[in-house]
Amino acid sequence: MTSLRDLRGSVPAANDGIMATAGVIEGFIAAGAGTEALIAAALAATVAGAASFGGFKYGEAAGERDAELAVVEEERRDLARSPQAELEELAAYYEARGVDPALAREVAAQISARDALMAQLESEHGIRDLMPANAPLLEGIRGAVAFMMGALLPIAMVLLVPPDKRAVATAIAVILSLTLTATLTARLGRSSLRRAVLRSVLVGALTLLLSVIAGSFLPDPDGSAGPASASAR
Repeated sequence: MTSLRDLRGSVPAANDGIMATAGVIEGFIAAGAGTEALIAAALAATVAGAASFGGFKYGEAAGERDAELAVVEEERRDLARSPQAELEELAAYYEARGVDPALAREVAAQISARDALMAQLESEHGIRDLMPANAPLLEGIRGAVAFMMGALLPIAMVLLVPPDKRAVATAIAVILSLTLTATLTARLGRSSLRRAVLRSVLVGALTLLLSVIAGSFLPDPDGSAGPASASAR
């Protein structure tokens, strides 16, 4: 079952897929590319972007898990070497949270008797659940899939919209989708809706503008005279 954390993590990947692929498409449109060149460029951007983003998410999660395992091993050694000192540390943790000293020692003893390692991990490092071994792979797959799902929107504009309206239709679709995802992110994170939408839309608009400017300086991928000829294809 998808958690809110998973959903919030997938939204940036989808946004990247939307903006990266739309940027490539807008740039190629500005260069005068026809339908076949646009689809080829968009698919290449989608595959490369999904692989890159998925790899990044995998590496990020794997590094987090490695750090977590190192902490677990350190706490396990400390418990084996000086269990009494660790028990006193746990009791001090509860005392610092306002528990009576005698009660804090009793609570620490009871919790440690059930699972001393997890008690230390939670009190000292805030770790309540250990990351599963397959979590990095799942994070990578989730990021790649979300990127590709976002990329489908600008690709659909190329396939469904007449050539002379693609640039405008793609820009409108991107802005509307970014507004929707920013709204979702703000609602899930309980942050400012206005700022979230404004940031997302501005970044998206700037990305498309820079892509168009860059594409206007490129030779036509189809080998024709220039952007003006693309409207006929």
